[in-house]
Amino acid sequence: MQTVPHSLIALAETLELRWQSYRASGDFDHFIEFTLSLNGLTERLGQQNLPGLARACEELENRALAQFNDGAAHPVTSENADGISQQLNTILRVLQRHETPAVIAKRQSDTEEDERDQWVRQRNVLIISRPDHPWSAALVEQLSFYGFKAHTASWDDTPQMDEEPLAAVFIPDREDSPYLPPAIAAIQRLKAVFVTSYFYCLSVPSSLEAIVGLQRAGANVCIPAEFKLSDILSRILDLVESREQETHRVLIVEDSKTAVAHIQRALDRHGIDSRAINTPLALLQVTSEYRPHAILMDMYMPFCTGVEVTRALRQIPEYHSLPVIYLSGETDIAQQVEALRLGGDQFLTKPANPIILGSVVKTKIERYRDMLRSGRHDSLTGLLNHSASKEQLEQMLRRTLPAGHLSVAMIDIDRFKLINDNYGHPVGDQVIRSLAWLLRGRLRNTDLIGRYGGEEFIVALNGVELGQAITLLDRIRHDFSQLPHAHSRGAVRASFSCGVASVPSYLTGGSLIEAADEALLQAKREGRNQIIAAGRKRQELSV
Repeated sequence: MQTVPHSLIALAETLELRWQSYRASGDFDHFIEFTLSLNGLTERLGQQNLPGLARACEELENRALAQFNDGAAHPVTSENADGISQQLNTILRVLQRHETPAVIAKRQSDTEEDERDQWVRQRNVLIISRPDHPWSAALVEQLSFYGFKAHTASWDDTPQMDEEPLAAVFIPDREDSPYLPPAIAAIQRLKAVFVTSYFYCLSVPSSLEAIVGLQRAGANVCIPAEFKLSDILSRILDLVESREQETHRVLIVEDSKTAVAHIQRALDRHGIDSRAINTPLALLQVTSEYRPHAILMDMYMPFCTGVEVTRALRQIPEYHSLPVIYLSGETDIAQQVEALRLGGDQFLTKPANPIILGSVVKTKIERYRDMLRSGRHDSLTGLLNHSASKEQLEQMLRRTLPAGHLSVAMIDIDRFKLINDNYGHPVGDQVIRSLAWLLRGRLRNTDLIGRYGGEEFIVALNGVELGQAITLLDRIRHDFSQLPHAHSRGAVRASFSCGVASVPSYLTGGSLIEAADEALLQAKREGRNQIIAAGRKRQELSV
């Protein structure tokens, strides 16, 4: 079970206190404070990779916002208040379950486990189906290759699990009537037990009525009847994407200390980091140092206007798409439109509602990051592309030198052209995706994983010496060689060859890549399906 930090528990306790204050007083201001705290908790849960719990919190937030009209509607009716209390208690109970003494003790002992456990992060997946269903066995086998521990149960069971599963996959018994009332009831029953788990329903009819019914029962993802096994694997692997997003960063350009305090308090509730400057003259220097994901710009400042500052900022190609959100007391629509035409992305009137401010900033940042991601990530695998991989390697080197350790591996799928020629490009694409998924599932947040081009990948392991890197990568090599890739006539298996180079033998990104690539070519020449260290003899590694 994933644990949560003490600060998140404290935030939940504050939320409970604010709700109790509102229940006691019925005061609209207390309801506003409760809603703001609830919004902040929702954001923090999303950052902690607890999607099921975050969704439950979002549902409660939507229910609260429905009462967020005016003070005359408060206190809310007893029915609404009891409903909110029930949802809140469920969220608090699940959060407490994530921070029990046993879990804390387990987390402390995790630091004492062996080296393998640093990378193999096994996660639980629950599969609900009849015992002899062929899809169930296939899913168990496939998930195990990617580091998941699959548990199976029948539709009538309520399994007892030590750790709440990351996901639950529902495989219906009948394709002609897949989700009859007993199946819906089973989903509802299990959702009450596994509140934070993501629920995937397979073979869902292409019917709005069926999809809405499953969503009401607790389904998060409905996958149509014509799905492939790779579809569900891809969805689950996307759910546990090992790379955590950076904290959102916002630069505030505002000369009023009161306004800055209000803005920073609102952003902090959304888990957004911020820095403020009181003069636009410092903008370029601070932007270069702080690397914000968005700028909140006061429209009217002593030296110049926000529009003038934004137009100047847009002259620098690196900041051409950086979101700029204007903040001003300006209510003239024509002036607002003109400000947006001259380079801004959004206009908010002061004093901005803190919930709206946080939501607008978060949305702008996510779209900005999506745009950056499309230019930095490979569309087939989701890994960093060639140029982004080299850029990140240079960043890792700067943090590593002069005294740290860093190992770089170049990986190439063996005889990939034959796979494409014999089984078709869709099967070849699936082989590439499978290796990408395996690397994503087995490596750490701090490691670089990129698709270097075609069937070639690059991996950089931070703080890892050469021998340790070879041992780790050989486990992945062995497991990949055992992984079946389905095609129309059965299944094909593939392997990869790998070359590894490390600091301090090589001290630049270019030399590390070149040395690892030469070792990779040697591995190909000497029979493939093996790992060779740069400048050393072949590592005798068995399949």
